[in-house]
Amino acid sequence: MSDKIPPRVTAALPGSGCPFHRGTGAAMLSKAPSGNLVRPHGVVGPAVSSKSAQSLTGDNGPVVSDFFRMFPDLRPSVFNVEDLRALTLPGGPMDDDRLGPSVPQDNPTIPAGYTFLGQFLDHDLTFDVFSDINSRGTQPNQTRDAITPTLDLGNIYGRGPVQDAFLFDAKDGATLLFGRQDNPDGDVLRNVQGTAIIGDPRNDDNMFVNQLHLAFIKFHNQVVKDLSGSFSGGALFTEASKRVRWHYQWIVYHDFVRRFVGDELYGKLVNQGPQYFPPNLQQIPIEFSAAAYRMGHATIRETYTVNSSYSNVQIFDLHQPGTFLSPEKRVDWKNFFNLGSGVTPQGAKLFDTYLASELLNLPEALIPGFDHPQYQGKPDPLYLSLAGRNLLRQNEFTLPAGQTVAEALGTTRYANSQLGLPQGWGSTVAPLWYYILKEANLANQGRFLGPVGGRIVGETFFSVLLNDPTSFLQNKGWKPTYGSGGDFTIADLLRIADAYKKS
Repeated sequence: MSDKIPPRVTAALPGSGCPFHRGTGAAMLSKAPSGNLVRPHGVVGPAVSSKSAQSLTGDNGPVVSDFFRMFPDLRPSVFNVEDLRALTLPGGPMDDDRLGPSVPQDNPTIPAGYTFLGQFLDHDLTFDVFSDINSRGTQPNQTRDAITPTLDLGNIYGRGPVQDAFLFDAKDGATLLFGRQDNPDGDVLRNVQGTAIIGDPRNDDNMFVNQLHLAFIKFHNQVVKDLSGSFSGGALFTEASKRVRWHYQWIVYHDFVRRFVGDELYGKLVNQGPQYFPPNLQQIPIEFSAAAYRMGHATIRETYTVNSSYSNVQIFDLHQPGTFLSPEKRVDWKNFFNLGSGVTPQGAKLFDTYLASELLNLPEALIPGFDHPQYQGKPDPLYLSLAGRNLLRQNEFTLPAGQTVAEALGTTRYANSQLGLPQGWGSTVAPLWYYILKEANLANQGRFLGPVGGRIVGETFFSVLLNDPTSFLQNKGWKPTYGSGGDFTIADLLRIADAYKKS
């Protein structure tokens, strides 16, 4: 049977995106010229070409940049919607309730906090608000990344202190605001209705990313405080944000990527550089955004210990977007990262095709507007399944199948029988996202990504930094000034953030 199978269901299913990578699903962006690009500090100029879009300091605004195909010559695959439904609904083959409590799921090498650091990074790189999850054959250059495809902390700084002055303290124009009267140290800034006043609303999707966002604010403010004797005015923000970004990028390059792709591939990327990502291109591969980087969904645990008072709680139980966060729910980061406190952090869930049951039946409040007549006005269950939504993205962008990419890379090609696809699966190949999850399990016991997933994820992060003329990699010999021994980790950032108190 061909790996390009027309869907058996022809009725359009509404909706787009997911609570960890949202899109409106309303319409496709026109391919007409985009007009003017608003630059920081009010300077207006012609729109930047998608093939030469440059990182803009502190800008999370209307930058237009296309996605692209990392493997443009590989044949596409489209899968039956009913096959996707059978695979991804609660109680089906991807529900980790099927594993039973005796099967170990904790990853001994990736603490649980890296799942949410990964989500934070995603919100700094991509924001697809235009593509339509019901489409077929969407080309990457037919949708747009609404933010700069660089690790510039635009989700923290917004468009900077001139255009997004509401994020900053007017006293110096550089210190970021956070907290409120009844919770001055444990929540982001909010309006009277509870809506987060932050550079990217997605960072309030769940409590853990919210608290990471707060930690980055506090780290930035400590850097501002340390530099305030030497800089002032706009120069203070410019210098502080540059130093914060470089420390952040150091974490991504030296720690985050290595953990998720493994030491062997990481060493190859350091020594040989990317092999499939075009040089000097500042765009995001659709194979990354629509498949490989959705790896993080498989690392979400069924339950978490948040602090000494909150344990065995699911990800959506503690905080709903746009609501006030209680002081007693503050995350104790020693349960999520190795802070050297003598406490062993919880592990992220091992990579596999099993997802936490909660993710296969998302709260309807997170996925509004997808009512379906067939389900008496309720959302189609396929759209409440995070796995289902991810696999619909495969069809939308007609991504190559996992086996197709494995063949192109010259690595092990796993058959459907090895991948655990059900007997009734109507194709000889597997969707790329599903394949990447199972490949990690088969190749590396689920501890880190396999050759296909690792290559796409590793090359993307390395290229984002290598192709950004403002990144720390373009400043040879730079070493962190925070941390110790010329190194800086997420644990160092969290220790500084926790020690920093709002003045």
